[in-house]
Amino acid sequence: MTKLFRKALWMGLLLCSGQLMAQKVNNNLPWSVRMAESEMIRCPESWQLDFQPKLKWDYCHGLELQSFLDVYDTYNDRRLFDYAVSYADTMIHEDGSIVAYKLQDYNIDRVNSGKFLFRIYDQTKNEKYKKAIDLLRSQLDTHPRNEDGGFWHKKVYPHQMWLDGIYMGTPFYAEYAHRNNRPQDYADIVRQFLLAAKHTYDPSNGLYRHATDVSRTEKWANPVTGQSAHSWGRAMGWYAMAFVDALDFIPKHEPGRDSMLVILNNIAKQITKIQDKKTGLWYQVLDKSGDKGNYLESSCSTMFVYALFKAVRNEYIDKSYLDVAIKGYKGILDNFIKVDKDGVVSISQACAVAGLGGKNYRSGTYEYYLSEPIRDNDPKAVAPFIMASLEWERLQRFKYPSVMSATKEPHQQDTLVVARDGSGQFRSIGEAVESIRAFMDYKVTVYIKDGIYKEKLIIPSWLKNVVFVGQSEDKTIITHDDHANINKMGTFRTYTVKVEGNDITFKNLTIENNAAQLGQAVALHTEGTRLMFFKCRFLGNQDTIFTGSEGSYLLFTDCYIEGTTDFIFGPSTALFERCTIHSKKNSYITAASTPQNVEHGYVFKNCKLTAAPGVDKVYLGRPWRPYAATVFLNCEMGKHIRPEGWHNWGKPDNEKTARYAEFMSRGEGTNPTNRVSWSKQLTNKEMNRYSIQNIFKEDSNWYPYR
Repeated sequence: MTKLFRKALWMGLLLCSGQLMAQKVNNNLPWSVRMAESEMIRCPESWQLDFQPKLKWDYCHGLELQSFLDVYDTYNDRRLFDYAVSYADTMIHEDGSIVAYKLQDYNIDRVNSGKFLFRIYDQTKNEKYKKAIDLLRSQLDTHPRNEDGGFWHKKVYPHQMWLDGIYMGTPFYAEYAHRNNRPQDYADIVRQFLLAAKHTYDPSNGLYRHATDVSRTEKWANPVTGQSAHSWGRAMGWYAMAFVDALDFIPKHEPGRDSMLVILNNIAKQITKIQDKKTGLWYQVLDKSGDKGNYLESSCSTMFVYALFKAVRNEYIDKSYLDVAIKGYKGILDNFIKVDKDGVVSISQACAVAGLGGKNYRSGTYEYYLSEPIRDNDPKAVAPFIMASLEWERLQRFKYPSVMSATKEPHQQDTLVVARDGSGQFRSIGEAVESIRAFMDYKVTVYIKDGIYKEKLIIPSWLKNVVFVGQSEDKTIITHDDHANINKMGTFRTYTVKVEGNDITFKNLTIENNAAQLGQAVALHTEGTRLMFFKCRFLGNQDTIFTGSEGSYLLFTDCYIEGTTDFIFGPSTALFERCTIHSKKNSYITAASTPQNVEHGYVFKNCKLTAAPGVDKVYLGRPWRPYAATVFLNCEMGKHIRPEGWHNWGKPDNEKTARYAEFMSRGEGTNPTNRVSWSKQLTNKEMNRYSIQNIFKEDSNWYPYR
């Protein structure tokens, strides 16, 4: 080790221990942000988290960096994302191998850090992260198990299931299954939760013991039940968090999911019973709550508060438990949180570590749990505090969501501001939408500041006269990543944005489906009518835009639309003006399903058709339904457009009914003499039918004046 590196390492450790801190934290920021910033001050290099003097692939890093990404997702501070990426880049090689990780150790703790890699891969698309995720997932294929299918906690702890291990393995397992279309894995994921409950449940108090040895040979194991002696607070905290995090990805119809909810409800019931009445906190050893020598411990308290908040929000448990969570959160602030003169936040009273067995034998007695060191700023308290704070902050935003006055006069306008950094009234678009009154007769503008908004956004049918305006077309991004092969979702539920309301406008923003090319994945799904999109980008692969309602009218002006197969499809009447239509592979641009009695389906006017490098065989369209109507007027077509232009979808009868036409196309993709015989080249007289007034046959003149 060089002198320079030793000096840098020493300085980093001093910073991480709090002995050197020159930076300040703004006391006006939310607690989640303040704690994350404080950790970055204490540990300027993300590998230094958890007081580490050297590189380690550890569950604590994954836990804390996951919470940082949660803060980033909420408040859009890029430093948090970069901080997490720096650890991933430090630890993961280009081939996906991971520093200090050995699959053959079969340590389930090492799987947990795979969770924060999902989001890093989503945003960077760096294949080394995907390879690392796949490597961690491969461990579960050969990880040792008991005869009933329960994962061992580690290879060196044969036949043992720990509640800690359920958190370390199953949320990652569930998210991987969700993202990679592996519904066959859900039964095994559910099994882990149910087996842990079966083997650790204590009928005398309704709690769950720290661990079990099903072979009943370990010294700490009860010779009859195999259970450890006590219910350790953090073990049950891990277990509770595992439920609320894994349930995000387990389909509602999955057998055994209802049993998981029964167990989660029991956890909520039992921890409510033993919550300290004075402080709202929980003890290190739960089954000895209030006993001499026991102490109120911060990691289990933050874990329980986070789990309760999230379980109430997702309606897994009764809303009455919200009072328990709020009391616990306020107890954390009053008893564990310290702020120094520079605003740097610390959390105290965390058990450093506790386990069972091992070389320096841990007996699992009451005295043992009380003997372990207690320290400040342990990641196992820091990260759940951040996650609980985010839930609390979200609750505050929903508690007072509306910024509109009940006395507003008709036709009055309102502007709502959405900003990831907290500088607006709302931090998510969905929250702004929920604040808008139904069936308004005045216009509301939702101004969205630059940022990446990962939301599955629905504009409900009872909203109208709403304009969504982005700060900049390429930096105001609404994104999600559902695809048709996730849990048999099917095409029509994969949308990122679904517009059910009428008279809705989007301007100057991006709507994206960021799913890998694993099947249909819709960015925009429209059901309403009189919808307008100006200077918007629509990014996706197969089925980017679904115009889903017969008889509806849509206007796209100066937009960019990309995709692979049938990426503009559906039955609506839609006019595309001066849009760029970009094909990402050899396939089909449109798949209209225009009803027979509707004259105009898709009309492309003065558009430009482009393609990715190597793409050279693209059809203008094929009929999803027999009477598909699509025309291209005065459009510039790249050489990627096939000479025949149109396809019958393998059904010759479609040639008799499909209504496909062009007028004055230009560019290398223009080839009127070689187009299929059943398409038309329009005359000047026929072109008159394609004025905006004829396309949108309504008296309201809802579209801009032409």
